[in-house]
Amino acid sequence: MVASSPLDAKQAPLPKNANMRTIGVLALQGAFEEHVASFERLPEELMQQVEIVQVRKGDELDDCDAIVIPGGESTTMKIIAGCDNFMELLRSYVHGGAGADGRHRPPRPVWGTCAGCILLSDNVINQQAEFGEEAAKRCKYGDPVGGLPVETCRNFFGRQAESFEASLIAPALAQDEQNARRCEAFSNFPAVFIRAPAILRIGAGARVLARVHHPKLTDEGEEGIAVAAESGQILVTCFHPELAQDSRIHRYFVEQFVLRSAATGSSDGNCSASGTSAA
Repeated sequence: MVASSPLDAKQAPLPKNANMRTIGVLALQGAFEEHVASFERLPEELMQQVEIVQVRKGDELDDCDAIVIPGGESTTMKIIAGCDNFMELLRSYVHGGAGADGRHRPPRPVWGTCAGCILLSDNVINQQAEFGEEAAKRCKYGDPVGGLPVETCRNFFGRQAESFEASLIAPALAQDEQNARRCEAFSNFPAVFIRAPAILRIGAGARVLARVHHPKLTDEGEEGIAVAAESGQILVTCFHPELAQDSRIHRYFVEQFVLRSAATGSSDGNCSASGTSAA
């Protein structure tokens, strides 16, 4: 009888570093593989602190310390997620509540890009209203997940054929270390807009991170229209950072949301801005 080699036996997986944070990328639909690739381009010292996984089932959210909702088609995502209790579990993840295992958890860091931005906005309209008219209202497939106090307009810049690329404008902020990191991440970022939304109004507690100029806009002034914002544990971008060969915003999410939340042990995440301003 030939003795079996130790190499023939299936090796047990190495134990996960207790300090490593798991970032889940929702893989229901959209550019999830591009997000994974963007995270994998981050410096090694950061990647040693995080694990990137794809999430397709509601119970997989329980294992994630942070999630990314990618660009794609928000209505399609809601239809797919609505086939089971995924949307309910996603709302609990964003707002705090019971997971699939019944355990109650506080809100955890979430980043939504393009379609993900629409899902995380408290209010979503289908088109910008003319003066004196009521804005076209919400998707018939249900309300967004919400969590960020902003009003977002779907397809604000037009259809697929009107997609464009543009450098972002980081707004002037108070001079401190945190704002310097925001400026470093968003200033002159080569943003890709595909059937992209825009943020029309910013509510109390939210902060604009980036704006853009566009020929469609005639009255936005020198500032431009808001296309990135944050509040507490939530980051949103109206464009597709995962389609640029530039991982600055992915690094910003890891450092300022995922690892910072872990270091503080708090569900408050980033410091919230105060007051309400127009986008």
